[in-house]
Amino acid sequence: MTPKNKRLNRVENHLLVLILALATISCQSQQTPSNPTAEVSNSATWTGNMRDMQQELTRVLPMVMDKSEYENPANQQELAKEISHLVKLSKTVSHNSVAMQKDPSVKFISQAFVEDLERVDESFRLGKKEFARYNLMNVTAYCIECHTRTSMGPSFQSAKIDSTLQKLTGMERGEYLLATRQYDAAFAEFSQIIQKGLAGKYDFFTLDKAVRYALAITVKYQKDPKKSLEIVHKVRDSQSTPYYLKQNAKGWELAIREWKKEKKNADSSVSSILKRCDEWVRKGQRMQVGFVDRGGDIYFLRALSDLHLILSAKLTPDQLGEALYMTGLSYEAIRDLSIWTLHENYYESCIRKVPHSNWSKKCFKNYEESIYFGFTGSSGTRVPDETAARLKELKSLAFSP
Repeated sequence: MTPKNKRLNRVENHLLVLILALATISCQSQQTPSNPTAEVSNSATWTGNMRDMQQELTRVLPMVMDKSEYENPANQQELAKEISHLVKLSKTVSHNSVAMQKDPSVKFISQAFVEDLERVDESFRLGKKEFARYNLMNVTAYCIECHTRTSMGPSFQSAKIDSTLQKLTGMERGEYLLATRQYDAAFAEFSQIIQKGLAGKYDFFTLDKAVRYALAITVKYQKDPKKSLEIVHKVRDSQSTPYYLKQNAKGWELAIREWKKEKKNADSSVSSILKRCDEWVRKGQRMQVGFVDRGGDIYFLRALSDLHLILSAKLTPDQLGEALYMTGLSYEAIRDLSIWTLHENYYESCIRKVPHSNWSKKCFKNYEESIYFGFTGSSGTRVPDETAARLKELKSLAFSP
């Protein structure tokens, strides 16, 4: 894979363009500005943007999902207009002063969201229609990593969208449901895939992804060790489970059994949560020694669940640096289930939020390593000028003057 493709193909999710825009709007719509006047103004802006986005997506979603409709000459002018409008709306939302007050990744997700939509818009206008459609359906992992952290957001429903959803594969429907916080329904889709996959009706890649998505739901969002263990036992006990997946299941089972033994009402102070997360991240790292080793997933998912909780709290600089660093480590460990470069966003945020600290040095080391790895191809390492300039800037922030 070329360096360019590594950076563009961040994930292999086949979700919907609908939740592309949902992610940025929903994640930021909960933030509360300190200025009451600004709150009223921003509220009106949010309402208008959400309504416009809903109207745009209700029209464009079925055409993007249905390839024949997407390629229909009669729809080209409308598609061009809608994609261009999505770009404008995404810029309006991402530049709103309300954003980034809690989770630091919102800023970077918003920026990447805008950049990818701009790339889609440019590709479509230049006649690279299939490339544009491919990217519209592949950048939607932003939604899973942002939209699922919130407890509210606009609802996009129409008879046409519901009809189009029925044409999707089980994996696509599951990802859509996960991205829109319909955890029980998403879990049901992934459970069906697991059942059929263990019966040989799906390839191992699809089975693996469904298993890990199901665990993400039961561990990170539902915090249910019993339900998590039931998934693991299905994988462990099936004769058709590939060997590497059985090995991962051993690690998952060990972590879940430890989880079940823990005291329920654990200390919820920031220092205690950070201490637990540090222990989970270390255990996860010890269990992830090979490329396909995912035995540490349970630990990383549990850490992310708690880290996102405290990132919205008032933290000391040292606590913030540690939380951002561990969040970056955890997302890097499970990056095939999230935005491919999301860990870099947390490392960068760590450097900018707590510069000239021990945490910023650690974050820069991992950030630099990830950047060079991402741009490494058969012709060597070629880092674009703007990326090299950012590395230089971040290095000066990370280390003492």
